[in-house]
Amino acid sequence: MTDFTVTLPGVASAAADEAVRSGRLSVAQLLDALQHAFVVLDAQGRVVGYNTCALQMLELPAELMQRAPLIDDVVRWQAARGDLKGDPERLIERVWHHLRATRASGQPHVYSYTTASGRTLQGATVAVPGGGWARVYTDISRHAQALAQLRDSEERFRSLTELSADWYWEWDAQGRYTRLEGRVVREQGIAPTFMGRTPWEVPAANRPKPEDWKPLRDAVAQGRPFKRFEIQRTLPDGRTYWFAISGEPVRDAAGRCVGWRGIGRDVTARKSAEATIQRLAYYDDLTGLLNRRAFQDRLRQAQASSVRSGQWAALLFIDLDDFKDVNDAYGHAAGDALLRACAERLRAAVRAEDTVGRLGGDEFVVLLEDLHAQPDQAAWRAQHVAEKIRQVVQQPVVVDAHDLTVTPSIGITLFAGQDESAADILGRADLAMYHSKAAGRNAVQFFDPSMQATVVQRATLQRELRHGLRDGELCLYGQPIVDVRAQVCAQEVLLRWHHPTRGLVPPGEFIPVAEQSGLIIPLGQWVLQRACGLLAAWAHDPQRAGWTLAVNLSARQLRQPDFVDTVRRALHEAGADARRLKLELTESQLLHDVEDTIAKMEALAALGIQFALDDFGTGYSSLAYLKRLPLTQLKIDRSFVRDLLTDPNDAAIARTILQLAQSLEMDVVAEGVETAEQFEVLRAMGCRLFQGYHFGRPVPLEPAQPLGPTPTGFGVTIIGAASPSPA
Repeated sequence: MTDFTVTLPGVASAAADEAVRSGRLSVAQLLDALQHAFVVLDAQGRVVGYNTCALQMLELPAELMQRAPLIDDVVRWQAARGDLKGDPERLIERVWHHLRATRASGQPHVYSYTTASGRTLQGATVAVPGGGWARVYTDISRHAQALAQLRDSEERFRSLTELSADWYWEWDAQGRYTRLEGRVVREQGIAPTFMGRTPWEVPAANRPKPEDWKPLRDAVAQGRPFKRFEIQRTLPDGRTYWFAISGEPVRDAAGRCVGWRGIGRDVTARKSAEATIQRLAYYDDLTGLLNRRAFQDRLRQAQASSVRSGQWAALLFIDLDDFKDVNDAYGHAAGDALLRACAERLRAAVRAEDTVGRLGGDEFVVLLEDLHAQPDQAAWRAQHVAEKIRQVVQQPVVVDAHDLTVTPSIGITLFAGQDESAADILGRADLAMYHSKAAGRNAVQFFDPSMQATVVQRATLQRELRHGLRDGELCLYGQPIVDVRAQVCAQEVLLRWHHPTRGLVPPGEFIPVAEQSGLIIPLGQWVLQRACGLLAAWAHDPQRAGWTLAVNLSARQLRQPDFVDTVRRALHEAGADARRLKLELTESQLLHDVEDTIAKMEALAALGIQFALDDFGTGYSSLAYLKRLPLTQLKIDRSFVRDLLTDPNDAAIARTILQLAQSLEMDVVAEGVETAEQFEVLRAMGCRLFQGYHFGRPVPLEPAQPLGPTPTGFGVTIIGAASPSPA
């Protein structure tokens, strides 16, 4: 290269100048030793000097540079190779524009570009005294790569914050927001609310008090990281949401905390799910009251509290009387509405500090704490609350224009201390409630320890009845029905249980147990199937071929959706004559869903089945439904027959029923006929059918046989109407 001397700021140090003046180092040697490319142009833009690094860094051929080319030729050569992008002539115009501007201003022109080989160079052009320019190039590839990586990282960061439910935040050393970025921040418009403020300066629903922020403020004061600090906020549009923030301190080179950075995450969905799980785990979904599990926990807490306070507490067990009738008559939606109304009334009837729960079905419980230190005073206050509850619950509830009314049976037990389990306390209150039902319902009763023996006996009977079903201990009895000549013309089916140790168990003892336990359903179906089998067998016996067989029905049985099909199937499988089967109902069974009852009765009557109305005169005796129902027979209740000879009123009632039946073209059966005198008087009144001990006690209709497979899908709640005297 041409040997010349030039002074450029920052190119050579004072020591280098001295080395050049002393002759120990030439300028050419000095420039070749530099890690920068160096090119000198004269006033015409011709290359008049360069160092070795220029050939290497700019990747220019020595032949080109040795002939002192114009800068124009160098630009064309670089454009042709791809180092410079664009039209060569326009590139040359830009180069000369910057050369002249540098000359005119005296300020260097700094620029950068990337060569075809991927090397990023930064150039600086300065005007030199006497005309011409010096151009210095530095390889900044690594720096450019780092900047590119930084830009990619920043872009990834922005993409993540836009796509995720998380956002990024920064605080200063005092915990004030200085930066908030992310889609959630932008969409919810929350940045203005927070910028320049600390988190604890912005109201939060779940942290209304300064001490609620202590964990976060301590972390900031101590300069330590924190994770998942949950805050509930209200958005500008009024919506409430939850988010959790996690952060760590930012430190300078000396280790001092100069700020904080971290992420926020929207956890509203999770908190909502947790609340739902909490509600399902501890609260009744229909009424919002505490469920059994939560109430037992609360009861245990009340026991512990009573130890500390020395006060007695009370547990009220509430069962709605005849609630199933509401469900059956008006549907489960109406029943649910009634339960919700009762729950609200219970809440309103007690103090705010008292606890109300629902154990399931129509069973509610109320926990009354801190009643009094003396048990008699505590009992008096519990009784007062129970009576208040009884009054409010029995008020009608309007559902779909229907006035629904139920009454509560309430059992009360007092407790203090932790000497017994929560289950024992609940059991006592439950027993008291059953005592209330036994006393006539819609009543309040306190626990009586003697009730425990009754419940144990009932549980034992239920277990043994289940075994009796399995082992074939049940059988059918029949009581004869006679005509005016005292000749048997029909039988009424009665169910009996031959217990292996108890002997013959009366229906009045085991039928209620069967109903409560659900065993009544397979029992009822078995009775109907056996009754149809008996009719089929009687058809081949000249003495009994003309008899009818009466089977009592219950409300649950009649309301089964498939009741008609089930009866039809039982007749078909047995091969029995439907005209010999008589189904007996009571008046109380006709009070709910009369239209459905009529439709089913008419469908069965079309098969030839007869219907009798049992215990007539003891219910509502409405002529409206008597005219519409396909009844063929009325049965005078035994209560009117018993005093027929001594009570003129009973005689008048019996005579009226006979006259009514005659006008409606129905037969009449007088039940409970136990003397010849009763028989003669009733016959004189015009009665033609009779039943009672005077004509015969219930006797087995068939030997006890195994039940076989338990039938399914048939909701029978059969009978067992016995005569007044022991059978």
